[in-house]
Amino acid sequence: MRFGFFTLCVLALATTYGHAAQSPNPVLMMTSPDSANANYEDKCSNGGNLDKVNRDKFLKLMFADKKSKLSQLKVALLNEIKQSGDEPRGEGVHIGEWNQTFHDRSGCGTSTNSYSAFVVTVTGGNANHTVVKYLVTIDDDDNAGKRTLKIRDIRPINLRNDN
Repeated sequence: MRFGFFTLCVLALATTYGHAAQSPNPVLMMTSPDSANANYEDKCSNGGNLDKVNRDKFLKLMFADKKSKLSQLKVALLNEIKQSGDEPRGEGVHIGEWNQTFHDRSGCGTSTNSYSAFVVTVTGGNANHTVVKYLVTIDDDDNAGKRTLKIRDIRPINLRNDN
């Protein structure tokens, strides 16, 4: 009984550590204010290289870079709020949840994807004013282990203009 339990523990550890060694989270390198690359060891990941961790890191790095379109959009929207005489609520500008809006996979190593989210302004105190202002789309592609992230488009949206 002890031998069986010991064998199971060793197999579980070996499997866990073996898997972690095969697919480490690579370093994301910004190639411009609005694009980045990461190189993965797995050249045939069936979409496994498209991790949320590096996508979130990419977005944070763009917000931190004053030359990034996303950072410039946030500054412009905050200025718009200030000029209107309103007070921003919280940060004033929020990015909604990212949803996959395009996916095409060719074989095990090539995957082309887009993710989109609304950019929203929130102002006021108890009576707040929340308005969707833009739709942001990023591309997140994997070509045989080379992952490329970039801004595809930022489009204004005017869903309702009745102040």
